[in-house]
Amino acid sequence: MSTIATDAADLAVKKVFYLLGVDVEDAQSVEEFREDLRFGRKIRKLADHGMIAIVGLIALGIVSVFWAGANNLVKH
Repeated sequence: MSTIATDAADLAVKKVFYLLGVDVEDAQSVEEFREDLRFGRKIRKLADHGMIAIVGLIALGIVSVFWAGANNLVKH
């Protein structure tokens, strides 16, 4: 890659990270950004598991209603 292209790419990357509030020249700033990304991933995974639990509870509720209805019909 040419020097001009490399310099332009470096500048573009620095500008993008600057807009995100990350100083790519500061290792602590970069590590903090990485920790923020990891935290976001953890929250997303927890939310996914929460949605699975909610869907399971809704399905259990629906099955319970049908079961109660079926039992009521059998008793009468």
